[in-house]
Amino acid sequence: MIQLLAAAVLFVLAAARIPAMLRNRRDTVFLSAVFAGTGSVLMSPVVYAAVDAHIGGINLAKLALHFSMIFSLWYLRRSVLEAIVPADTRRALVRSLPLTLTLALELTLFVLTGPTTTTDSWGLYHERLPAALFSAVLIAFIGWVCGGVAVACFRYTPRMRRSFKVGFTMVGAASVLALFVTIKFTIGLLSVPIPALLAVPVPSDTIIRVVEMLTLILGGAGLTVPAVAGHTRLKRQARWAADTLAGVEPIRDRVLQHTGADRLLESDPAAPTGERLHRMIVEVWDAELASGGTLTAQERTFLLAAEEQLDLNRLP
Repeated sequence: MIQLLAAAVLFVLAAARIPAMLRNRRDTVFLSAVFAGTGSVLMSPVVYAAVDAHIGGINLAKLALHFSMIFSLWYLRRSVLEAIVPADTRRALVRSLPLTLTLALELTLFVLTGPTTTTDSWGLYHERLPAALFSAVLIAFIGWVCGGVAVACFRYTPRMRRSFKVGFTMVGAASVLALFVTIKFTIGLLSVPIPALLAVPVPSDTIIRVVEMLTLILGGAGLTVPAVAGHTRLKRQARWAADTLAGVEPIRDRVLQHTGADRLLESDPAAPTGERLHRMIVEVWDAELASGGTLTAQERTFLLAAEEQLDLNRLP
């Protein structure tokens, strides 16, 4: 049930990213959420057994689950690093060698394990060494991704604006929680061929499932916060530009009466409101200079404030 709830949250996140996906033709957060949601669905024992029974009954669904989680983590890593690491300090963000090697190892070990009857009791499955290594490769990949993401988040978020700081602090926290989950899974996996590890104190499966869900929710929400905040900021700026434009137009019309319409710049009705506003302010100052001064103190204050806000809007 927890797995299906986590999958629902992830698919909602994916749906929220569809506009960005359509706009940019590519969105790593969308891809990460879709693959993670698919993996979470397959984690449900009931769903897993039903799906695997329809595709051969030899645990092929486990291979699909692993591949889904690997792709999800890969796109999560890319989305985080591309968002927060300065472009001039990025190192091999787009190289796919780690992904290719991991997928190749997983496929090879799955084949070496051989056909096994559908089971959601992985203790029996992991008695085979190739099967244990098959799961260990996924855990190692998860740890590699989470460790890198956590380091990047806590290194670069202090210099970000508020929405990015909040969002990627959440992502960093999710990555740290995920590291604890991978440690628990590693101990559980290795305890099959090495029973002595059963004496190591670890949290219960129930607690780990809750931590898993919290990790997914924190990570998904953290990636959504900056996007939502950015959309809200753009809407606020557009509303301010429209209101300010309505205030500048009558000032421009009045000032131009003293200098003539020949000082008008070439206009583009389809241009963004901010660009049209900037052009009008330039026209007003030009006409004010030519007329010798017709603006009131209140109008000057209004125009200077508008110019300052436009400069702020250009900040990344």
